[in-house]
Amino acid sequence: MFRNNNDHKLKVEAIIKNINTISLELKKMKELSQLLLCDLSLHFNHPVKADDFKETERNNPVVEEFKISDVSLASNSFST
Repeated sequence: MFRNNNDHKLKVEAIIKNINTISLELKKMKELSQLLLCDLSLHFNHPVKADDFKETERNNPVVEEFKISDVSLASNSFST
């Protein structure tokens, strides 16, 4: 009986941890989306010449590749 309760408690803790990880990743994605939207707005409201843009992009990349860290979902790790 104690083992069942302990297993259940560990599963719940793992699920909570995974939810927190997913939440942090979603916040990062939201921030990146907002930055990209700002970049698009600036670009279309104040277009620059193609040559100027290419040089700016070479010196300071506008977009960094966003990689989602591997998140093992609780449903996958506790499937029977």
